[in-house]
Amino acid sequence: MSPPARSFRRPFHLMSSLFARMYIGIIVALVLAAAVMGIMATQRLTSKGPDEAQAEQQAEDSAREFEQLNQGLHWLLENQLRSQPRERWAAIVDEWRTHFSHPISLRSKAEVFAQELPKRTRERLLSGQPTAWMRPPGLTGERVDLLLPLPDSELVLVQEVLFGPPRELVLEFLAQELAILLLVLGLAVLVLTFPLYRHVTRLAATTNAFGRGELGARADTRAPEPIGHLARTFNDMAERIHRMTQEQQASLQAISHELRTPIARLHFALDMARHARGQSEWGSQLADMGKDVEELDALVEELLTYTRLHRDAPPLEWESIELVALVTELIQQLALFAPHLRIQLVADSPMECQGSPRYLRRAISNLIRNAQRHARAEIRVQLERNDSSYSVLVDDDGPGIPPRDRERIFLPFTRLDDSRNRKTGGHGLGLAIVHRIMQAHQGSARVADAPLGGARIILSWPQR
Repeated sequence: MSPPARSFRRPFHLMSSLFARMYIGIIVALVLAAAVMGIMATQRLTSKGPDEAQAEQQAEDSAREFEQLNQGLHWLLENQLRSQPRERWAAIVDEWRTHFSHPISLRSKAEVFAQELPKRTRERLLSGQPTAWMRPPGLTGERVDLLLPLPDSELVLVQEVLFGPPRELVLEFLAQELAILLLVLGLAVLVLTFPLYRHVTRLAATTNAFGRGELGARADTRAPEPIGHLARTFNDMAERIHRMTQEQQASLQAISHELRTPIARLHFALDMARHARGQSEWGSQLADMGKDVEELDALVEELLTYTRLHRDAPPLEWESIELVALVTELIQQLALFAPHLRIQLVADSPMECQGSPRYLRRAISNLIRNAQRHARAEIRVQLERNDSSYSVLVDDDGPGIPPRDRERIFLPFTRLDDSRNRKTGGHGLGLAIVHRIMQAHQGSARVADAPLGGARIILSWPQR
């Protein structure tokens, strides 16, 4: 039971990590946005703008009002301190702090004058008079510094009065709202991330099943983007791998079957040779064995050619080819194998094309030899060219190919004639090689009805 528990904890951990990252990311974004908004708002509030003189005048008027309001308080505070030794002033001010709702402290004149004091405030301090400093307004309200220079000393009694709600009260007031906001954000992130987690988990389960050998496993493509695109891409890859695996299995079975026939004949010929009674009989068995070895060699060569032309093979090296001359040479060479057949070439001479000379020669040769096996009296090879592609059409007057078999014949080891004698010949790889050669040229191979009454195989590949 331990593996299922581990598998459960691991997806849950992944989901929690995804949820936490999105949640923290949203909170950080909100905090940054609030900070930027606060800075911008503070700059707007503290900027004096075009009415700078009017703002300064209003600040001076407010300072005078505060000076008048606190005139009596300043007199009491000054007399209280002067009645005590100067050494006890700091302790007395510390005792006063518990009775004031705003901060109060003793500071040196140098510390106070180090600030950017207004002109009037600075002048009153220098003359030893109590004064007030109206600070620029901020987000939490307005602040007034009440400054009382103490006579015969370098100390100033400073009171910081803030008009507006205290920060603690603001935080306490917004605590419930902030908690609700965070809760709603958490639920929103959870609602948004859970479907994503579910689709990713299903896709991961599908990939694990496919990796365990369940080649029919496919992902659900109904997921939102980009998970849906990832699922479709996985399905395409899985389909290609499944198809390639099936092709490999079929090829291995067909190869073993193709090899079994000549090997069985070799065993039979060797057994007959052991019991041969004369030189002539021995020579006949050697000749048969030589033909079987040649058949094996031809099969191996075709298999090597077919495997070299797989989809992931390096691209072919294209060259300029005189197509009419190439086909004419092939016809002259192959006509010797079927002298009873008439091979006709239909083409505009000359015709330049681009492609791989080696593989184009192999593809056209395979088509002509295939036609020679099935034609009764005539074969026609037609070359065509248009603005975008080249085409080679090979017709014969044989029995033709039924429509239901016209795609199947390009599969490896496929033969419409299932006989295995040397008269019909072939291993079912000729047209499969042709098909792969056309794929390597970004072209196609297809079957149609021939005007001669038999089959027409058409090769087409684009110009470059």
